[in-house]
Amino acid sequence: MKWRHILMPNLRTSEKKGQVIPFMQDGGYFYKKGIEAYQDKQVDRATSYFERAIRLEPDEPVFMCQLAIVLSEEGNYEASNEWLNKIKDEVDPSMSECYFFMANNMAHLGELEAAKRYIEQYLEMDEEGEFAEDAESLLSMVSNQVDQEASFEDELNSATTDKKINFHIISLLNSGDYPEAEQEARKLIAEDPERWNVYVYLAEALMYQGQSDEAGAILRDLLLKDEPNFLAQCQMTVLLHHTKDPQASVWIENLVDVRPMNDWNSYFLARSLSFLGEYRTAFAWYDKLLKRPSFPKLPQLYHQKAVLAWHCGHSGVAKECWKKVKREDPDKKELASDCLKELEEDSRPSADMKQFLYR
Repeated sequence: MKWRHILMPNLRTSEKKGQVIPFMQDGGYFYKKGIEAYQDKQVDRATSYFERAIRLEPDEPVFMCQLAIVLSEEGNYEASNEWLNKIKDEVDPSMSECYFFMANNMAHLGELEAAKRYIEQYLEMDEEGEFAEDAESLLSMVSNQVDQEASFEDELNSATTDKKINFHIISLLNSGDYPEAEQEARKLIAEDPERWNVYVYLAEALMYQGQSDEAGAILRDLLLKDEPNFLAQCQMTVLLHHTKDPQASVWIENLVDVRPMNDWNSYFLARSLSFLGEYRTAFAWYDKLLKRPSFPKLPQLYHQKAVLAWHCGHSGVAKECWKKVKREDPDKKELASDCLKELEEDSRPSADMKQFLYR
């Protein structure tokens, strides 16, 4: 959920208790400069001003709260929560707005139960507060998601055979294990020659093993059927791009404007757009899919979203995604740590998308 920009310039700051502070050193001065920079969309400058205001007046909760809001809007949800926790635990426990903003952050982080608790606490403290209407809307959304969202393990246990197959082979491809993906695809096709999506996965495995001609033949066959396979259209576009075919640009242009009707086709589209260099469009799809209650919240998908966020300049979002990977998949802790290190060193992501692989 994307919340409106929130400014807090009219909240009363603490009394100075007779203290005389030179004008240029007054925290309120830098806070005002931060608000102006924020309104002009100069986020880095705004952040710097708010931090300076806090250094001068470390017990002023309004300054901290506005910094937390800016960090949240930049996708730095955990950093935002650190400031909000400081306010409610150390500086001003009565500042009810903190609970609303923390609820919003937790919802973005996928911590829905925690988000629900914070919203309820905000409404209990200030049921007619400035954000009461927004809080009611967020509570309704979060409650619905909590009711609908099952763990991925539970979902797989009740999933159809096709859904299990999709996730199993895509996981092999996402990890770059192309020989095993090929072997698995050929076995499944032998069992049921009408599993059309599996042919697409086979084509991708072949393409990355240098067998583009065979991959192309498989995809062309799928596209000539009475009901052309959408995944085949995506993979053919990637194949044309991969082989530097002159037709690739036309296929890419057609693919960018497609709006699939189901989650799996949307994911395969987003993944394909990533390989085609259409990072912003792909990132928007990942962001949308990972907010849907019906879509599994797999760590490998958060890794992929992080790589796309990095390409798009959303470093805060990338950090939060990789931190989530470290928490939820200990086996990939080193991968996430290496990516975070590169991000913090201000390195540029690889154009060949090798970092997209979850291995």
